Amino acid sequence: MLVSSLLAGCADGGTAPPDPAARQALARFDGLYQGQQLPSGAVGNCRAQPRTVWFRVRDGVVELRSSRRRHSSTQRPIMAGRVRADGELAMNRDGSDRFAAGRIEGNRLAVTELPPSIGPLAGGSTCLYRYEAERQQGDEEAE
Repeated sequence: MLVSSLLAGCADGGTAPPDPAARQALARFDGLYQGQQLPSGAVGNCRAQPRTVWFRVRDGVVELRSSRRRHSSTQRPIMAGRVRADGELAMNRDGSDRFAAGRIEGNRLAVTELPPSIGPLAGGSTCLYRYEAERQQGDEEAE
């Protein structure tokens, strides 16, 4: 049930929480996290080797990118979503049926892609990954 309520929050877009207390609670997660995309039961043509990824967290919004620079002219976020005040997070891949859920604890962020439950990808032929990252710096340096 927690995952479904978090995933519903992905549809809220990038709006920051209006409540100043909520903003302050989320600020402790702000920063740039460097980590790895790791295969989670790779099949077929799935990428088997880990690759470096970056998470940018600010005001409750989280973006997953393959580049450290958020203003890269050639790249959109791989996934985007929201972080709750308790550290739980949910992400969506460009409005598709690809979702991920995870948690931030201290300076560590961990996210796992969830298998699609319905549709043509439900047969298990999709590539799923998990992501593990560690905070590198405060958000002000990630611009």
